[in-house]
Amino acid sequence: MNDLHDKFTEYLTQQDQRYTTQRREIVDAIINKKDHFEIDEFISEVHLQGKRLARATVYRTVKQLLDAKLIQKIDAGNGRIYYEYNEALQHHDHIICNQCGKILEIKNNHIEKAIKLECNKLGFQAEYRSLHIYGTCKECQNN
Repeated sequence: MNDLHDKFTEYLTQQDQRYTTQRREIVDAIINKKDHFEIDEFISEVHLQGKRLARATVYRTVKQLLDAKLIQKIDAGNGRIYYEYNEALQHHDHIICNQCGKILEIKNNHIEKAIKLECNKLGFQAEYRSLHIYGTCKECQNN
């Protein structure tokens, strides 16, 4: 069983909810997504694969995955909300283009260490972090 399935099963059990077949199919589709996704686009892709998932169930399941801290929500700043599952659950940050909405990832141990150092200095116990940098990507600068 996949780690995400195990953790989500544990979360749902704590919430006195069942891990239904439809929820499992949604989680499988999220695991197979290799990039950031918008919910409506995600639903369309799943439907093209021949699976019929109720829109409300997808939205509820994504919210539960967020509440369980198993996926991340990314506000692209242009009214678009993206989600992602990071299999290794590694911390990473995002650079988001204000013009085209492209999302690039930053995986940098120096940033990670600096954040931990600052938290330690302040006696702060970090539970979750999200760093987004907004600007204009190379391609949009050249247009």
